[in-house]
Amino acid sequence: MLMQRVITASLLFFLVGGLLFYGNDQAWAFFVLLATFLCGWEWAGLARIQSQATRVVYGALVASAAGLVFSINSPLLWLWLTLVIMAVMATMVMIYQWSAGQYLVKSKAAILVLGVLVLANFASILIEFLSVLSSAILLLSLFVVWAIDTGAYFAGRRFGRRKLAVHVSPGKTWEGVYGGALLAFVIAVIGLNWLQPVLQLSYGSVALIFSGLALFSIFGDLFESLLKRQADLKDSSQLLPGHGGLLDRVDSLLVAVPMFFFVWQWILA
Repeated sequence: MLMQRVITASLLFFLVGGLLFYGNDQAWAFFVLLATFLCGWEWAGLARIQSQATRVVYGALVASAAGLVFSINSPLLWLWLTLVIMAVMATMVMIYQWSAGQYLVKSKAAILVLGVLVLANFASILIEFLSVLSSAILLLSLFVVWAIDTGAYFAGRRFGRRKLAVHVSPGKTWEGVYGGALLAFVIAVIGLNWLQPVLQLSYGSVALIFSGLALFSIFGDLFESLLKRQADLKDSSQLLPGHGGLLDRVDSLLVAVPMFFFVWQWILA
């Protein structure tokens, strides 16, 4: 299983890295929209949709919505969608936790509508990110968010005592959160010193902001865990050997990456 995970992760890394540094904007957009279609197909499963035809149609709808939102090219729309999505995710996770797992989102329609908003916003910003910033800046942002997951995993296993949200994701701990934030800060400092971007703030201040932003990835992770619990699923699918589904790999990025997009434009001189 570990070897499967390593091989799959390596292939994904080289695919994304190759597209970012050796592809063009059109190739990146095609890849993002294809991934969005697959994520939409998985999201329909989280809404307990059994029909494969319906899931395919929903995936196509989500990818089309992403293309439409991107074509509108409205930073204000992206900002509002990001804030609303973040608030909805955080509220649903907290209510589920406080109710000890008794509060369920029973409406398939509500889950499907939310899926369109979340995935279309994320995908359209991901395409725009590369267009208006750079491959290196996008990759650094991804690494900082992934550092939260990695740091939380190892810190949680070694020091984890206090549960973060036991009814949503029993394995997550507050010690893991602290470890993830620390690793995100270190990765941000290393990345900023390597890229040497001209910023309006010191690298230390920006790294601190980035580690704070990366913490919002936890809500995306917890929210998908909530939906999987409701649908009685361990993984969103089996598309990625050793990893589960594509949503299982991007859930932490859904809110964090859009927030990085806006902050980068604020801090760049």
